Amino acid sequence: MHRPLVRRVTVAMMGALAFVMQFFDFPLPAFPSFLKVDFSEVPALAVALMYGPWSGIGVEGLKNVLHYLFKGSETGIPVGQAANFLAGSVLVVITSTVYRRRRTGKALFGGLFLGTLAMAAFMSLANYWVIFPVYITLLGFPMDRADVLPFVLTFVAPFNVIKGGLVTAVFMVVYVRLRHVIERTSESHGAAAS
Repeated sequence: MHRPLVRRVTVAMMGALAFVMQFFDFPLPAFPSFLKVDFSEVPALAVALMYGPWSGIGVEGLKNVLHYLFKGSETGIPVGQAANFLAGSVLVVITSTVYRRRRTGKALFGGLFLGTLAMAAFMSLANYWVIFPVYITLLGFPMDRADVLPFVLTFVAPFNVIKGGLVTAVFMVVYVRLRHVIERTSESHGAAAS
């Protein structure tokens, strides 16, 4: 198969896998039950390391479109899926950009660390300015606007740091097993691959 076709097939397959993995989510103790961890970023990270950040974003987009089509949304619009897409995309882009400069395990860990911090910061801002206001307006979420910032700082930011740490731990195990495939594919597609 030609390389662009292989890449598209890989993105589609990993997007489908990520979609299935999204259903195996779980809450963390001491956090509100609607904040759930899943490991659907793992396939997106693998694709992003091999083919570049745009391919990883493609996996994130496909899994969330499928999730909305099959599961729907409490608001009628895909607010939760949009949040998941944004969080995953930030993690994938930062991680793959850092990794593809050196293509080492150390670069990968550094990228995952920076990606986790960026995801936590970005999602804190997104939740404060957009996501919670939408839930309050459309669902009548029982929270005053003045309580959003303390909630974001107390729960959303730490949750995303912990989620990023858990995804990092799982992905590092996957990377060790698939390292040669990821490195070989990444090198053959070059730093400019998308």
